[in-house]
Amino acid sequence: MKTGVELFLDYYKERFAKGEVTEEQLSQMVSKGALDEDEKAYIMGGGSSELEGLRAFHSEVMGLIGGE
Repeated sequence: MKTGVELFLDYYKERFAKGEVTEEQLSQMVSKGALDEDEKAYIMGGGSSELEGLRAFHSEVMGLIGGE
């Protein structure tokens, strides 16, 4: 189960991906202390976890070999 912080970051990551939150708005959140720079980078697409990378790799390989 995800922690509250993980849910918070994933919520803003999804909103950023949809264009509902701008980089400027995230920078303002950093200035106000609601986010730190690492969290901002994660939301903007950086800082993805190793698990996400492994899932993407798995999907790519399975697509190439006709699996799942």
